[in-house]
Amino acid sequence: MADRSAIEWTDASWNPIRARNLVTGKVGWHCEHATTGCEHCYSEGFNKRLGTGLPFKPGHRKDIEIFLDEQMLTQPLRWKKPRKIFVCSMTDLFADFVSVDWITAAFSVMRACPQHTFQILTKRAARMAAIVGGLSCGSDGVQRPLPNVWLGVSAERQQEADWRASLLLVTPAAIRFISAEPLLGPLRIFNIPVKTGPNKGEGDRGMSVRSLDWVIVGGESGRGARPMHPDWARDLRNQCAAQGISFFFKQWGEWAPSTPEDANGNPHSGWQAMAAHPHVAKAAELYPEAGAKFVARVGKRAAGRLLDGIEHNEFPKVPA
Repeated sequence: MADRSAIEWTDASWNPIRARNLVTGKVGWHCEHATTGCEHCYSEGFNKRLGTGLPFKPGHRKDIEIFLDEQMLTQPLRWKKPRKIFVCSMTDLFADFVSVDWITAAFSVMRACPQHTFQILTKRAARMAAIVGGLSCGSDGVQRPLPNVWLGVSAERQQEADWRASLLLVTPAAIRFISAEPLLGPLRIFNIPVKTGPNKGEGDRGMSVRSLDWVIVGGESGRGARPMHPDWARDLRNQCAAQGISFFFKQWGEWAPSTPEDANGNPHSGWQAMAAHPHVAKAAELYPEAGAKFVARVGKRAAGRLLDGIEHNEFPKVPA
C-alpha cells in the first residue's frame, strides 16, 4: 500500500490481495504471467526483492498462502483527500486465484469512497466482464457502474487488444481504458470486434471505439527491455485525436528515438534487440522503411516522456 505512486497516471496504489511465503513467512504478493507483456514485470522483480522472494509462476501457488489483507482493504476509507488509486498494482484483481468474495469486498470499499477514483487494470478481461456485470446490477436488474471506478485492460499487441478490449467494451464502467505498455507492436483501435459474451468467439460483431475513453502508451523499461518503434506511439496518438479519446504518453522506456549519427559509438542501438525477440515481429516486416527509423538504448530517465517534443497528460472526463 502506498499513498503516493511514481506511476505518472495515478496518485496512489492499493494492494489488498497479499501472499505469504509458507517457508520463510515473508509477506508480499503473487501473480502469474499471462502474456508476453509480462516477461519483464516490474512487480515480479519487486516481489523477489522485498516480498515473498518468489517469481510470479503458477507452480508457486503451493508455496504461498494468498489472502485478503483486511487492514489494507480498508485503507482508502482513511484517505480523506481525493486521489486516483491504482487497484492491485502488484497483481491482477481478476486473476483466478482471487476469489469473487474478495473482489466483491474491494468493490464495496470503492463504493464507500466516492471521493476517490479507482483505476483497475487487468489482463483477465473475460473474468472481469463476467464478474463486474453482476456487481453493477441493482435490485431492479439495471446495470449502474460505479462512477468512480475506471476499468482498463493491458494490450501490448493487436491480438491482445482485439480480445481484451472487445470484452472491455461490453463491461459496464464509468470509464474504459487501454494501457498499451509495454507497446510491442503497431496497434489499431478502430473497429475492435466486440463480444456479446465472455467466451472467446461468442457473438463477434464490429463496433466503433466510441465507448473507449482513454489510452495510455509506454515503452518497456528495465533489464532486457524491448524497444518501441516511434511510429507505433505516434499512430496511437493520432488515432486518439481522431476519435476524441484522451491520450497519455507515459514513457519511452529504455529506448528512445535517435539517429545513426546521434547513436554513433552506442553499441545498444538500432533494431537488433527487437528483431531477435521471438514474440515481436521484425521491424523490417512491420515497416519497410525501418532503416530510416532509429532508436538507441539510453535508459528510462534520459529517454523521458516527450513525444515529438510534447508531454501528453490527458485524462478522461467522467460523464455526468
